[in-house]
Amino acid sequence: MNHPTVPLQKLDELWFQITGTQCNLTCSHCFISCSPDNTSFGNLSYEEVADVLEDSTQHGVKENTFTGGEPFLHPRIIEVLSLALQYGPVTVLTNGTVMTPKLVDQLVQAEKQSLYSLEFRVSVDHFDEAKNDAIRGDKAFSRALRGIARLAKGGFLPIVTAMRTWELDEDL
Repeated sequence: MNHPTVPLQKLDELWFQITGTQCNLTCSHCFISCSPDNTSFGNLSYEEVADVLEDSTQHGVKENTFTGGEPFLHPRIIEVLSLALQYGPVTVLTNGTVMTPKLVDQLVQAEKQSLYSLEFRVSVDHFDEAKNDAIRGDKAFSRALRGIARLAKGGFLPIVTAMRTWELDEDL
């Protein structure tokens, strides 16, 4: 796969858009139109990530972040995160809706085998279920909450991030 590259000179943190524009949700405000059918940028391969991680050490990278689309749609995401955890702390930006107990167990094992932390930022678009689902799709809010609970049960402390989609006077 040919994609643009930028030579690294000095970098503290490296971000991987691991699943390109593929996402299980179709949020109305998504700035790159991610969706289940948008594969226009494709997945980064395990080998591509491995090469960049190895190269990144020469540029001072101390932390890696994975985003998408939805990173947990990547077929080798556990292997990718396990590898990245050999290089430093890892953060994953996710919508949280595909967190199964088995996936969380695999994430727990990946972190246990590393000296570094594995963290999650779970995004929502409103703290009211109906208003969130109007943007993200039916049942996205309840599935995200279930994913957050599963991560917490696994011993992770997921950070919930929200895009402000409401007026200031509507703050809860």
